[in-house]
Amino acid sequence: MKREPIVIVGCGPGHSDYLFTAAQKEIKQADVLVGAPHLLQLFPDLGHLRIEAKGAMTEALEQMEDLTSRRIVVLVSGDSGFYSLARMVIARFGRSNCRVIPGISSLQLAFSRLALEWSDALTLSAHGRIPQVPAEVLGYFEKIAVLAGTREAIEWCADLLQRRGSEYLMVACEDLTLDSERIRHFDSADALLATEFASRTILILLKKDHLL
Repeated sequence: MKREPIVIVGCGPGHSDYLFTAAQKEIKQADVLVGAPHLLQLFPDLGHLRIEAKGAMTEALEQMEDLTSRRIVVLVSGDSGFYSLARMVIARFGRSNCRVIPGISSLQLAFSRLALEWSDALTLSAHGRIPQVPAEVLGYFEKIAVLAGTREAIEWCADLLQRRGSEYLMVACEDLTLDSERIRHFDSADALLATEFASRTILILLKKDHLL
């Protein structure tokens, strides 16, 4: 039986307006859509077979094994090459059996909201982990972006801000592209720790000069 390539589509930061035309075309041609519930909800009018991907995706990957003769499209948040679940799909089915369509990452969008270049930024993920980066390495950067959203991530970022001193601030970018989008500035660790944040939050440590 012929195996169809699995197409992994980066769905951007959350709003359908930020989904590439190439991605929309692949999604419309799919027989099977796989993705987190909030991504599947972006396409309520498509009658594809739907597989919800939750947690470690183990169950979803097992179901996909039985459907490889059909056109499977896997929806992933943001960009498929940036801290993405795409790596789990590729690890399971092999690079030669997957085709990847990139998307816009929430990180790209966060820096664009601030009208800042991010080629000189250190990017880290604190989703389910605390970044293990030596202090001397962190000290090289005037821009550090952290995929946050958990209390542990907020605490780690607050400590980072505390150690950098008054020349720095932390910018919180929440729910980018959604109706609940919010961007807030914090110049003290205490203020950061006293605030509740959405699960879709990027925290960006910046030297204040960059926003002048």
